[in-house]
Amino acid sequence: MQARSLIRFLILGIFVALVTIFPAKAAERIYLNYSILGRSIAVSDLETFAQTGEGSGTFGEVLKFVSPERQSQVREILQASYQVSPLMIQRFAYTAPGERLFREIGEFLQSEASQNGGLGIRSAAILAAADPQGISVIRFLQKFPTDIRINLARLLSLVNRVTNILQQTQQITQLLQQQTRQQPTANLPLDLRQPGQFPYTKQTLDLQDPDRHRVLVTDLYLPQSSHPLPLIVLSNGLGSRRNGLEDIAMHLASYGFAIAIPDHPGSDLLRLRQFYDGQAQENFDASEYLQRPQDISFLLDQLEQLNSDFPQPLNLEQVGIFGYSFGGSTALSLAGARLNPAFLQSDCQSQLGLFNISLLYQCRALELPQDETFSASFKDDRIAAAYLFVPFGKSLFGDSLAEVQIPIFWQVTDLDILTPLVVEQIPALQQLTAPNRYLALTQGLPHARVTYDAIGRVGSNAPSWETLADLGHAYQNALSLAFFQAYLAQNSEYRAYLSPGYAQVISQDPYFLSLQANWVAP
Repeated sequence: MQARSLIRFLILGIFVALVTIFPAKAAERIYLNYSILGRSIAVSDLETFAQTGEGSGTFGEVLKFVSPERQSQVREILQASYQVSPLMIQRFAYTAPGERLFREIGEFLQSEASQNGGLGIRSAAILAAADPQGISVIRFLQKFPTDIRINLARLLSLVNRVTNILQQTQQITQLLQQQTRQQPTANLPLDLRQPGQFPYTKQTLDLQDPDRHRVLVTDLYLPQSSHPLPLIVLSNGLGSRRNGLEDIAMHLASYGFAIAIPDHPGSDLLRLRQFYDGQAQENFDASEYLQRPQDISFLLDQLEQLNSDFPQPLNLEQVGIFGYSFGGSTALSLAGARLNPAFLQSDCQSQLGLFNISLLYQCRALELPQDETFSASFKDDRIAAAYLFVPFGKSLFGDSLAEVQIPIFWQVTDLDILTPLVVEQIPALQQLTAPNRYLALTQGLPHARVTYDAIGRVGSNAPSWETLADLGHAYQNALSLAFFQAYLAQNSEYRAYLSPGYAQVISQDPYFLSLQANWVAP
């Protein structure tokens, strides 16, 4: 009886989670089919339970096997409502990643006629997003064009996979925490979270690349120093603008690093706005996998030409790069990883994007012409060290990640539905063979604001986004400073800060910071 109730609860939980993430003639009943057996739950019973806490019909029978605590959690999810831009949902629904994701979900959330429910899910998502009260599970069901038929065989397989992913994530998180705590805390003189003493100026450059018909608008931070300035290039994520990395730029500049932050045409905020305005079918061009690393190399070429005009010259022989999400993929290309069409094709055919949202975007690289350019190397020998924050590239690069031999700092989080820890991050990290590589894991800090909005606000005691962002910046400022001081500025005394002991010093519970050098997954 306990196993049966667990299965029922997991079925409901997965369904609720999915329609909360992708909410949009109303569905009146939900049919649960397994082989020739079938049961149904009235949507009105779910609505009654959400409003009053009372179970009725088949749903009431299911609730008899669910603990009061679990019932409260289910009710909270059913009551949850989210304000999501209808335009954002509508535009995403017709992108290549959106259409694939809805098809994947539609394999087990089917129409009344047992057909793939992807089109109905898309329709319900768009309609529900326009409701002034926001998106909820109940409103999604009320917008679904037919009754919903759940393929239990497929859903149970999904439940098993999700359960395994959650268990593995918890195991790795606990292991890293244990390994970090086993080391003594570090008694070091500096608090690298605090700003440095270097004053700096900021200027904006418009760099024209006529060969590629691109304009790189770049913010340049120049510290006032009597010595040549080590340079760090910051590459942002999808749909972001330069000022999104302003916090870390100012922090590193205050310690004497010159900082350059370019916008990447074709995947920046301007392109995202064009996408929402209907001027582009997709939110980024697939060619960005080729263009972004070339942007950085072109930027370095331009800075070489301008170097004599700066108050202090930049050291352009050894350059650091910080890459966030899509920017992490860009950094890996510059460090020597090559697009791997065979590996990518295999993963795109055999794996579900539902478990790894970034795979949906990696697979878009298959839109590129399959010629020598696809797997060409964009390695730039000027790049001497790379700090990666929640990057993606496991499928994109495959085993070519082993060609990356510069020092790498790889920062991840356990709360990540875009680039999940055990599905995307750890498998990619394990391909690295570079002698100086670091793994940092922050517990409870989301990938980005969008993931916080999706899963981080459930519960009345959830901290604000601003609180989590400030803590995330504090961790990242300290770790990136130590890494670039050690491996770019060649200040060896900073290696002591790249230690489990220092991670313990700056950790703030319950958002524990784990740090390991040259870590290998068990």
